Amino acid sequence: MSTFAHFVTGAVAAAFAIAVVAGWQHFHPAPMMAKVDIIGIVTSQQKSLAAQMKPGMDQKAQAEIFESASRFGKNLDVALTRVASECKCTIINSAAIIKDSPSTTYDYTQRVRELALSDK
Repeated sequence: MSTFAHFVTGAVAAAFAIAVVAGWQHFHPAPMMAKVDIIGIVTSQQKSLAAQMKPGMDQKAQAEIFESASRFGKNLDVALTRVASECKCTIINSAAIIKDSPSTTYDYTQRVRELALSDK
């Protein structure tokens, strides 16, 4: 086989490999990721509830605060699910991100906070 035939075969194989990779990336794109500062949301809610607790409170008022905390936990889960559905993305706790280029991972913390606190 001549050198030219080897060159043509190599060029065709390389072009085919490039086309396969491009097609794969087009039909199987990397999942979009977004971040949420879950620890920050929970901490601010804990501070808010702790500020409502007063020495000598009656049990009914304490029960309402505990019910509010329980409701917040459920609302947070619903909010995370809703935001993931809205953005069609995977939500990552921002505490789990070691390095992030600014503008590569969108931050949905404020949206989740609004949704989680909307049913007070």
